[in-house]
Amino acid sequence: MAKAAAPHQFYIGVVGLDPNGRRFARALAKQRLSVAAYDRNAANIKALRDEAPGISIHIAASLTEFMRSLRPSRTIVLSGSDAVNDLSSELFGQLEAEDLLIDAGNCYFKDCGHRARYLADRKIRYLGMGITCGGVAECYGPVLMVGGRPEIYQSVRLLLEPLAAKVDGEPCVSHLGPAVAGHFVRMVHDGIEYGLRQIVLETFELLKRTLTLDADELRAVTSAWHMGALDGSPRDDPARWTFQAARELDVHAPTIAAAVGMRTLSELEKRNEFATTPFRQPLGHFGDDEESILAELHGALCAAVMITYAQGIAVLTAGSERYGFGMEPAEVIRLWKGCCNMRVELLHEIAGAVQATPNLSNLLFDEDLSEKVMVQQERLRHAVWRAGLLQTPIPALMASLDYLDSYRDVWLPVNLIQVSQTRRYSPVPFSAKEELQLDWNHR
Repeated sequence: MAKAAAPHQFYIGVVGLDPNGRRFARALAKQRLSVAAYDRNAANIKALRDEAPGISIHIAASLTEFMRSLRPSRTIVLSGSDAVNDLSSELFGQLEAEDLLIDAGNCYFKDCGHRARYLADRKIRYLGMGITCGGVAECYGPVLMVGGRPEIYQSVRLLLEPLAAKVDGEPCVSHLGPAVAGHFVRMVHDGIEYGLRQIVLETFELLKRTLTLDADELRAVTSAWHMGALDGSPRDDPARWTFQAARELDVHAPTIAAAVGMRTLSELEKRNEFATTPFRQPLGHFGDDEESILAELHGALCAAVMITYAQGIAVLTAGSERYGFGMEPAEVIRLWKGCCNMRVELLHEIAGAVQATPNLSNLLFDEDLSEKVMVQQERLRHAVWRAGLLQTPIPALMASLDYLDSYRDVWLPVNLIQVSQTRRYSPVPFSAKEELQLDWNHR
């Protein structure tokens, strides 16, 4: 990697060398682009050097040197939550008119709207880009979900497409609406993944306790399930943000909420005598054969996965309508195929449903998908019952079943006290106060 840089030498720069930033810098360099990078964290710089020993990427000694080394009308990718929090003020202060900032950091989607307005007032171009890593073996590369002015996106589209994961030969990159839209879609995707990981963990725990399997045996009996939800590490923040957005949008997402709650609970120390009493941790067989138990829990998992996607896509659809994104759910699902590991076939079916019924408010209202869920719902119900016998906490699986039953029942207990009312939402950003601060012409 270069040790010195002449002024205006490099085509593109990356600020923030977290795993996503490093991956993006390497991908840019492999496209034979001249790349400069900067990070205050020495460990991140060392990681980049270790990961790309044969790739020429200039590491700047300071942010000022980094900015000076880039060609005029500079293009800069901002990555990582640390970079966004620690460097944004200093970086924004050195940006000039016609520079382009591609904001790919881990941030709440609403923050992008404020940045877009602030930078637009200074004639600085801005794109908000949600990034998640491709997980399909034949589709290496990130999935890029972009928001901002269409003409700005078109100016870098040919730069981004070669870097993205590929599914069916198509790059997993798309323009989804105004500046906040890309991070909103990434947030919902990660919230779904967080919920899926929790239901997989709960299902495996039930298997382990029912059949008294060790880790190797557990992997062996579930190897054909092809769920892939444990690959990678979904981040906590997007899951909490998805839950927060769902509440603001009046969308029920109990599986994601349960997953967020369990993460908080799992961090508590449970060393009291009550929790460690042997009969509180039961193990053993219940007279069921292994094949039946595997079929039951696999079916329960499949149903819960579909129900979790229904919740996430309901949040996505409500957010697009409320905030005026105008995004196409089928296009979002096409992108997600590049980062869903083993669930491409399921997303094909979901894409078909939303294409057939563009205004589908919930996946459970689709005849084919609801039939698939209902075929497995008795197994999900029995799995919840089994967990009760085993005194095993499975909040996400229980929340999924409650969500299904809430949509199946024409009358809920809350109807006893609920006053009938109709809410009408117009596509305005966030709140009345924030609307004064955000001008959606600066998209």
